[in-house]
Amino acid sequence: MLTRLKVSGFKNLIDVDIRFGPVTIIAGANGVGKSNLFDAIKFLSTLADRPLLDAALSIRGKSNHVADVRHLFHSFDSIMSYEADMIIPSTGQDDLGQQAKTAFTFLRYRLVLEYQNAGTLALIEEELLPIPKKDIEEQILFPQSLEWYQSIFLRGQRKQPFISTQPKKNERFITLHGEGKSRLSSQSANNLPATVLSSVTRAEHPTALLAKREMQSWRLLQLEPSALRQSDEFSLAPASLSSFPRSAWETQ
Repeated sequence: MLTRLKVSGFKNLIDVDIRFGPVTIIAGANGVGKSNLFDAIKFLSTLADRPLLDAALSIRGKSNHVADVRHLFHSFDSIMSYEADMIIPSTGQDDLGQQAKTAFTFLRYRLVLEYQNAGTLALIEEELLPIPKKDIEEQILFPQSLEWYQSIFLRGQRKQPFISTQPKKNERFITLHGEGKSRLSSQSANNLPATVLSSVTRAEHPTALLAKREMQSWRLLQLEPSALRQSDEFSLAPASLSSFPRSAWETQ
């Protein structure tokens, strides 16, 4: 579950910070950025599954055409930043069907992308961090029962990130940190074609894998106007209401 999204530099969204609950209503006049907010969530979800450029080209552009990379960035900026807080499931499966299990179910994912003149995207920063249990009450603003709280937020305690970015000389390295017996892996961010999170496929990095699974589940479902105008069996029914005797509907 996505509980908070901070995004800046995506289309017309600048320093947007939104908290989400079990039901969240987004309302506003035309052109203020409602659809762009949903596009931003879709983009972040797609980045967990596909290469940077493929994800960018899958997003709606102007007049609902496919966007080019530049159109995803604010007209005055070449930097796009995300910060997403999420509740993830504690168990799941990796790509080989092996069980993944974590005690860290409340996470923060940070991502910074840069548009480059060649029409490409550069990965500037990527982090996956545990949110301390002591901070949960101030981060989760919707009402919650003690039973729900105890079933969702487990007792895992960790200060080290699961994914981090460190500058070294004139280069940036993104590190996927180990969990349990798994080893950390570090690679240069220069020319990375995809996020590090999207590359996690095995249960040896369970928290990163389950965060990826959670982000992949963020989908936009919408009603298609032309389909709403099509005839159905209800529109062909008599234009009046009637009732059945009790004995009739009891036998249905």
